[in-house]
Amino acid sequence: MEKLVVMGDDESPQEFPLVGKRMLIGRDESCEVCLKDRSVSRHHATLIKVFSGYSIEDEQSTNGTRVNGNTVTKRFLKHGDLIEVGKYHLRFITQAPPQDMDDPDRTVVLRPREPKPIQPSSSEVAGIQPADVESSTQPDTETPTQDRPRVRFLDGVNKGEVKVVDRAFFSVGNPGGDLVLINQRHSGFFLLKVGGDNPPMINGEPIRAGGVELHDGDRIDLGDLSLEFLT
Repeated sequence: MEKLVVMGDDESPQEFPLVGKRMLIGRDESCEVCLKDRSVSRHHATLIKVFSGYSIEDEQSTNGTRVNGNTVTKRFLKHGDLIEVGKYHLRFITQAPPQDMDDPDRTVVLRPREPKPIQPSSSEVAGIQPADVESSTQPDTETPTQDRPRVRFLDGVNKGEVKVVDRAFFSVGNPGGDLVLINQRHSGFFLLKVGGDNPPMINGEPIRAGGVELHDGDRIDLGDLSLEFLT
């Protein structure tokens, strides 16, 4: 089942299962996804069931609707798409996402499997190396890469690898399974649970519902995976 994970500044994430053919997003109490902030129009956007997926359509909102940073009037949604409605960020999650190496906004997917021989492919030409850890290809931003936090894998086939936390919503785990989000806020970086049966742990303690702020050297445990947060 598809769902939206809704995040606002310094607010606990909310989950909205997508169960209908049409679901309205807006400030009005009649909306299935009700977001109580003046930056959101009363009837802001509509999610529409299309075959086995969903599309989003802007309802001539005042501040517009953005998907992965681009203003849209109507767009078919893919797993991991980040929707911006007013001050809110909504992550579109599916239980069985398609594997698409050209997806510009990917989750860091961790798979405990044996490495496969790497064959030359178009993805290598584009600078994307097929591996057991996959992340999105993002354009350069104003923040230098060396100034961004990083996560280092402490075990598994990816042991020792380091990934830069290169966007405000950086997800790690297995879509449809255990999944966490590193969310950049004004006050710092926070770890949030997005999905899965196993509670994520930070320094041996389960994270709170509203997330927990990350500091240099914090250890994150997600199922059989362990990572270290570095600043």
